[in-house]
Amino acid sequence: MVNPSLARFSKALDKVAIWSGEIVSWMIVPMVLSLTYEVIARYGFSSPTLWAYDMTFMLYGSFFMLGAAYTLQRKGHIRTDSFYGSWQPRTKGIVDTVCYIGFFFPFVYIFLVTGFEYFWKAFETNEKFVSSPWMPITWPFKLSMPLMGLLLAIQGVSELAKSIYAARYNSWPDEGVRHES
Repeated sequence: MVNPSLARFSKALDKVAIWSGEIVSWMIVPMVLSLTYEVIARYGFSSPTLWAYDMTFMLYGSFFMLGAAYTLQRKGHIRTDSFYGSWQPRTKGIVDTVCYIGFFFPFVYIFLVTGFEYFWKAFETNEKFVSSPWMPITWPFKLSMPLMGLLLAIQGVSELAKSIYAARYNSWPDEGVRHES
């Protein structure tokens, strides 16, 4: 008797990571355009910009952080498979459950709280990047830190539900997509 409620719950949460990943993927377009503009302006017209470098590192940093939940959902993070790869789904589920509870969620909580504090301070003080002649405000960039924490927390709950499912039923709820043994 397999309980599909954990699988349905996980699948519903996965939609958040998929949706956010698809939106965040579009950040690559303005990043590439600003880099292209900078290269053409600098080398074609000897007229470098003040803003292109800052725009590029803020977009790439945000792209990297906000894509973390999508990467987790798609099993794109690094895993050491020396032992894990040969384990049964039940063992993998138990190990994953312990690791999510013991390591993943504490990290995500700290990142969420600390990231929000960094964002809020920047927002309240209208902080600017003083290392840049353009001096853009920092809070939109720093907002990506607590958002990453929130998106990772949501996807982490989904992954925890999948792990519990695997531990209970010795199979993954999305068996054809996940954890080849």
